Amino acid sequence: MTTATGATGTRIGFGSGWDERQPVIVLLDTSASMNRPAHDPPIASLNRALTRGFDAVRDRDRLRSRVEVCLVAFDSRVRVFDIAAGAFRPPEEADREALFSPLDGLRPPELTAGGYTCMVPALRFALDLARRRRRDLSARQVPVVRPLIWLLTDGAPSDEAGARLGAAEIAATAEQLRQAEHDDECVLFVIGVRGADREVLEALAPQATHLLEDLDFGRILDIVFQSSDRTGHLRATEISDRLRTHAENARTLDSLEGDHR
Repeated sequence: MTTATGATGTRIGFGSGWDERQPVIVLLDTSASMNRPAHDPPIASLNRALTRGFDAVRDRDRLRSRVEVCLVAFDSRVRVFDIAAGAFRPPEEADREALFSPLDGLRPPELTAGGYTCMVPALRFALDLARRRRRDLSARQVPVVRPLIWLLTDGAPSDEAGARLGAAEIAATAEQLRQAEHDDECVLFVIGVRGADREVLEALAPQATHLLEDLDFGRILDIVFQSSDRTGHLRATEISDRLRTHAENARTLDSLEGDHR
C-alpha cells in the first residue's frame, strides 16, 4: 500500500485514514483536432497539465488516501489506461483490476492525437465503468461515493466514419447519463474548448458544460481533484460555479495585464 507522511507525522496510505473511496474517470479527447493549431496544439497543453496536475496532488493526504483515477482516451476508438502495462489498451485487453489507481500510483503517459472523435462510445464505456467500479467496491465492503466523470474535448462528436453527430444523434446516450445522475450513479462534467459544439455538449451535461477558450488544463485538473475533497457530495452546480469563476478571473487578469503593457 502506498503511504505518505501527514502533518502529524502519521503515514497515511491509500484506503486508510478516511472513510470513503472516490472514483474519478477522466475522458481525454485524443482526436486529430487536438493537434490544431500546430503552433499551440491542445494535446501538448494537456500532456503538460497531466504531468503537473498529478505531481501537484501527490502530497495532499486527503486526496491521496481516497481518490482513485481511471484515464480513458478516445479518438477513432476507445482505450483505457492499464496501469500494470503502463499503456492505453482496448477495454477488452486491459486488466480490469488495473484500471483505477491512487493518485501517486499513476504516471500519465504521453498522449498523441489522431483520428475521429468517437465520444459516444467513450461515454457509454465510462458510464458502465463507473457503475461496475462502484458495485465492485461495495461488494468488497469498501465505502464508495458516486464516481465523477470528466470529459475534456475540443470538438463535436463523430461516428466511426467521421460523420459529425448532432444533439438528436446522441439523445439516447444523453438520456442514459441523465438517468444515471438521477439515480446517483455518477456525475458528468464537460469541458469543451476551441469550437466545441455547445448544443451537443449541453445535451450531455445541461448544468455542467463549460466552453473555455482560454482553458488552463492544469487548473481544470486541480478542480477535478479538489471537487473530490467533499466526499463526493459537492453538487454539480457548485463545481460548475468554480469553473466559471476561474474563467472569469483569468479573463480579468489577462485584461489587467494588457492594460499595463
